[in-house]
Amino acid sequence: MSDFFQNGVIATLPRLGPGNLKQLEAHLTDCARKTPVALLLPALFSEFEGPAMKGILQKLSGVTYIQEVVVALDRAEEPQFRDLQGYLRKIFRGVRIVWINGPRMTRLHEHLMAEGFPLDMPGKGLSVWLAMGYIAALPEVEGVALHDCDITNYDRELLARLVFPIMSPQADFEFCKGYYARFDTKLYGRVTRLFVTPLIRALKRTLGNLKFLDYLDSFRYPLSGEFALHTRLAQSIRIAPDWGLEISTLGEVYQNTALSRIAQVELMDTYQHKHQVIDPEAPRTGLIRMAGDIARSLFRILTQDGIILSDSLFRTLLITYIREAREAIGKYSALAEINVLDYQRHDETSATEHFAQALRSAAEAFAADPMGTPLIPAWTRIQSALPGFTDRIREAVEADNAG
Repeated sequence: MSDFFQNGVIATLPRLGPGNLKQLEAHLTDCARKTPVALLLPALFSEFEGPAMKGILQKLSGVTYIQEVVVALDRAEEPQFRDLQGYLRKIFRGVRIVWINGPRMTRLHEHLMAEGFPLDMPGKGLSVWLAMGYIAALPEVEGVALHDCDITNYDRELLARLVFPIMSPQADFEFCKGYYARFDTKLYGRVTRLFVTPLIRALKRTLGNLKFLDYLDSFRYPLSGEFALHTRLAQSIRIAPDWGLEISTLGEVYQNTALSRIAQVELMDTYQHKHQVIDPEAPRTGLIRMAGDIARSLFRILTQDGIILSDSLFRTLLITYIREAREAIGKYSALAEINVLDYQRHDETSATEHFAQALRSAAEAFAADPMGTPLIPAWTRIQSALPGFTDRIREAVEADNAG
């Protein structure tokens, strides 16, 4: 059982006991009349062939409070798209597939690039952004929730708890981030445990207690892929096209709404999904690449607030990060021991050494090019430059789904 202590600058809504899913979903069904919400599922076609997605869809088939299920489908040929369309229609009454690499969406994507928008990095960030453009054109939708599609122990309570803070008038939040523990016989979540949190605390040591760093440090799992927000906020934020997606989203939310409108909610006791690898022979893949992308995103956010990141600060930050990471290893070693979990301290130490190298490389890359990979612009900017463009996306999606 979790505790209910509030020790950050945002509201924390832990899971106290087993809960009552039936009562929670009944309340959300009432809330849906005033705050209809869409569920966004970003996925590759290959994920629909695995057991995780099939389990998720089976659980979601009984949900009644979601206005529309939107699947952002990438890397799918037309026969695959049509097969998936027929399959999903048997499960959901209101479902739309945003066929990211389909001919209609490709033409719209190319038009935006021709207008000078930086959209030449395919991946999850772009898929989410394009699907958000479609949702922005749905006047009947007031909010959107997003979760990953590789959760192997998915439960309907996850979705109910994720959307509750933005749907319930008693809660009245504008953005909600999900969190959970990641473990079975050992601890997972290495990038969060051994890189992001130690890096944030190292930055606090070197830069002082900045409000933004206190905000980031309040999130129990800042890299979770689960969040929910009101559509008006979704249209105002930019998105990173790389592994910096989650951190950049938190930074954009910080800039566009008040701390009192931000919450985090515990979704489930433990969360299981596929695990990325650390391969020092391929530093542009897996968790090493993720750490580098996250660091560059964080550096960019800080400099936007006028923080000067000099070479001497980067050198100090690297040493301070290593100290924070070592302290974290000691804490997690004790946590694993008291819970009788397998804990390989040498492997954890090796991970932090690779993360430290990723941090060094990220600092060098940032010093050479502070702008780095540009963020995908907010939909408010697109609508200002190209009025009616979200309606064109909606028309394209409707045409794709009409067959």
